[in-house]
Amino acid sequence: MNQPIYQKIVPLTVEEFYAIYSDKDERYELIDGIAYMMASPNTEHQSLSMFLSSELMNFFKGKKCRPFAAPYDVFLNESPKDKNGKLIKNKRVKGTVVQPDLMVICDKDKIKPDGCHGAPDFVIEIMSISTKDKDKGPKLFKYFKTGVKEYWIIDPDEETISVLKFNSEGKKAEIEVFHFNDKVKSHIFDGLEIDFADFSSKWL
Repeated sequence: MNQPIYQKIVPLTVEEFYAIYSDKDERYELIDGIAYMMASPNTEHQSLSMFLSSELMNFFKGKKCRPFAAPYDVFLNESPKDKNGKLIKNKRVKGTVVQPDLMVICDKDKIKPDGCHGAPDFVIEIMSISTKDKDKGPKLFKYFKTGVKEYWIIDPDEETISVLKFNSEGKKAEIEVFHFNDKVKSHIFDGLEIDFADFSSKWL
């Protein structure tokens, strides 16, 4: 299971997280101040990611919103800074830096050289055995509390796609479950429909 790693400082700020983990060989995410080691993607995970990346790139070509794929940092719950960009002292904030497998960002002001500062509009996570608890637990909670509008959780083992649409108050508004032979439509992007039968027939 993907469990939080041991930390001497709990909870970590974003700055502490980078100071401790940025030079390590493994990849980590930070959720509410707790660091989680990320699993290495297997062949099916990478195949799904490439398939979905292609679908998103084709759909959003020439449109306002931009798709991104991991590794790409998304910063939530950032440490407060003053108007000059300096950290405000004596204010510790539980840091959150995640790397969704795929995402779509429509607010260009959130896109910075080091990643996305604020919640993407649309997120896809491809689960593994070691990340199921995180993707369906703290990550899910963090996404809908910080402004993600739609979240797809893909389970390659069960061959299912759980589609969660969140309302503006940060509550789960709708959940649907699809399978790898289904066409899955986005709730928030008109015309975005992904036929997972194409993945099963061409990528597996």
